[in-house]
Amino acid sequence: MNKVYRKLAFTNIKNNGSLYLPYIISGIVTVAMFYIMMFLNNSKGLEKIYGSSYLTSIMALGVRTIAVFSYIFIFYTNSFIIKRRKKEIGVYNILGMEKRHIAKLMGIETVTVALMAIIGGIVTGILFSKLSILLLYKILAVKETVKFEINFSTIINTLIVFGILYALTLIYNMMQIKLANPIELLRGGNVGEKEPKSKWLMAIIAVGCLAVAYYIAITTENPLNVLSLFFVAVLLVIVGTYLLFIAGSIVFLKMLRKNKKFYYNKKHFAAVSGMIYRMKQNAGGLASICILSTMVLVIIASTVSLYIGLEDELKTRYPMEAVTYVNYLEVDDNVDSVRDHIRQIIEDEGRTITDEKAYGYFTMMTKQTDNRLEKTSENDSLVNGTYVNIITKDALCELEDTFDEKDIPELADNSVAVYGMKKYNYDSINVMGREFDVKESKYYKIKKDAYISISFTNEYYIVVNNMDTLTQLFNLQKEVYGDRAFTFRNTIGFDFDGTKQQKINCTKKINQYLVSDAEKEIGNGTAYVEGRAENEESVHTLYGGIFFLGIFLGTMFLMVTVMIIFYKQTSEGYDDKERYEIMEKVGMSNAEVKKSIQSQVRMVFFLPIVTAAIHVAAAFPMLRRLLVMFNLTDTQLMIECMIGTLLVFLAIYYLVFKLTSRTYYKIVGNQV
Repeated sequence: MNKVYRKLAFTNIKNNGSLYLPYIISGIVTVAMFYIMMFLNNSKGLEKIYGSSYLTSIMALGVRTIAVFSYIFIFYTNSFIIKRRKKEIGVYNILGMEKRHIAKLMGIETVTVALMAIIGGIVTGILFSKLSILLLYKILAVKETVKFEINFSTIINTLIVFGILYALTLIYNMMQIKLANPIELLRGGNVGEKEPKSKWLMAIIAVGCLAVAYYIAITTENPLNVLSLFFVAVLLVIVGTYLLFIAGSIVFLKMLRKNKKFYYNKKHFAAVSGMIYRMKQNAGGLASICILSTMVLVIIASTVSLYIGLEDELKTRYPMEAVTYVNYLEVDDNVDSVRDHIRQIIEDEGRTITDEKAYGYFTMMTKQTDNRLEKTSENDSLVNGTYVNIITKDALCELEDTFDEKDIPELADNSVAVYGMKKYNYDSINVMGREFDVKESKYYKIKKDAYISISFTNEYYIVVNNMDTLTQLFNLQKEVYGDRAFTFRNTIGFDFDGTKQQKINCTKKINQYLVSDAEKEIGNGTAYVEGRAENEESVHTLYGGIFFLGIFLGTMFLMVTVMIIFYKQTSEGYDDKERYEIMEKVGMSNAEVKKSIQSQVRMVFFLPIVTAAIHVAAAFPMLRRLLVMFNLTDTQLMIECMIGTLLVFLAIYYLVFKLTSRTYYKIVGNQV
């Protein structure tokens, strides 16, 4: 008896190959991707890479993301298949098979498909694991010998994760059979085909959700606020998109139906009526395609931008080859001794200095009320504070190459110039109780301080006339803040020639001097050095890992998108077959039916990608500010990567459209 069930199960899988083959292949790919990501996360070879902590965190995020989307995707495709087969199962029931027999049959089918997907995925993952780690090393510019290995703990974890997943699909399939009667099973493929009512309230809510999400994306400026509100905006876009396709599409189609000139066109009549008739069950699929397309575009464009702009990001974070920061409890603008020592260290290492800078200023966190900059309390949020830098004209010109002394007006003891992320709009400014006239105020973003200022709503550089005025303000903030007073910072930077290793050696020598020999010059202050070459590998590892994960997840989401499109086209093909046959019988010519089919397919197919492109365009301001947190300030590069990603995705999307349309036309039959 069991042999009969097994034979029947295998026959069913074979006969429904057009449904099961893509399901099995996508399952194999999903399992393989999960295995590879977990393999990379557990790889001992990655521990040898400088900055490996970044990689393990990134790969762990990838493992969790793939696991979550695997459950969503497999459940979606399984529910589609079980829906398409309800009529077949209903026939079995009517012919005399009890539900327990059907359940046994479905169990064998589910287990067979699960074994094919899991075993095939693990084998594929093992075969491609070495290639994946070689690709990762290539991206990270790591020269390391890679040995082929099989990670048995990864195999066990993969078996557990996907074993549970397919067990849940089996339970779902059993429940579908148990809860349905034979008549419902026979009608299962046609459930939900009543014409839906126009839901204006839901459509208005959809537009409202998208409007709020777009407003957040366009108007939120502070990167930390962007980070916290990003997920709110994403949630609103997801909810708004689903409601828009479910309710808004019906409202829109019914508006088209009221337009007699458009609706009673032979090409549009059948397409519009058919879409209204089944939009309730198809809107979710369209919305899913739109959301996934948006995710693919955002993830790939962002990670490609970060990777291409890696050198600029490195220079933004580390503006010179070696930068020494010396913090004092008192104002000390005499850094000549420390500067001379560092210069001598670099020359003793045989390097030629190409540029050097030295400047001092102090920074404090304030609360701005109109033209007053006041003390913050311990409970005040730093995000909403104003970041203030008190600096002299000479120091500002050293800090920022684009500033020239002649660009800054002559200042007196009671006057200042204010430059900042936002234009200061008052004629005077009160700093901790001391009033100054504002002689000049304008928007100016200090590029070399970008990685510091990203955490605050506003930042000002207040330029004073000389060190005496700066010292007075420094002592004033010490009185106001007491134990929480800010320090005075001297910055000493050098650019010099040499190989990467020679530059790293210089930075290490400078660090040794600061730790052990600089006590006389620094006194009670603290000092540390940051080297560009020394941190290059860790930065490359971070951005390379993000790029690898972005391509990996982008590929997965693209695969999911393609499979949803395929199953949607297949579902619509079966639903439309009888409808178009009836249309031909009542007088529509084959050519007219074909035009109607093409009109419907194009409208349905390109609606999600157009909506996705609008989502991405609205999200760009927020994405740009998020990428600033990763030191990417090149807006033009971001735009070029976004447009390039969109064009490549459109080409792939169109190719998928052509291929899946053939499946649709094949199912519909003579009408094409």
